[in-house]
Amino acid sequence: MPNTLSDQETILLIADLEEKLLDGFKRTDLNTLDLLFADGMLFHDQYGNVLDKDMDLEAYRSGMIKIAKIKVSKREIRVFESIVIVSASLFIKGSYSNILVNGKYQWLRVWGKVREDWKVISASCTSISG
Repeated sequence: MPNTLSDQETILLIADLEEKLLDGFKRTDLNTLDLLFADGMLFHDQYGNVLDKDMDLEAYRSGMIKIAKIKVSKREIRVFESIVIVSASLFIKGSYSNILVNGKYQWLRVWGKVREDWKVISASCTSISG
């Protein structure tokens, strides 16, 4: 479905969805995550693993991923008609597969228009120093 919003309207909408997504991560809100992840989504984690939507949701459901704190320090949003790319620098505190997570990460998320809704269709995460 084509995007009928202006670039600025799209940026504001995606920024709002990003906040809902981050809140969903922190609260382990599986309904929100399920709603915002596209069915065919692929995620590359900071260890090089490739997860699909079901695997990512199961990681939250099982407690393998626990987020205590998440804070955005920088975010760029670029609109390409029905695709939006978000680059975000985040501070994350929590655990991943019983490994303490307490640092800065660079995320790249791709949002796409799926039918009438914006969904995360792809994402990747990289640990950054400093």
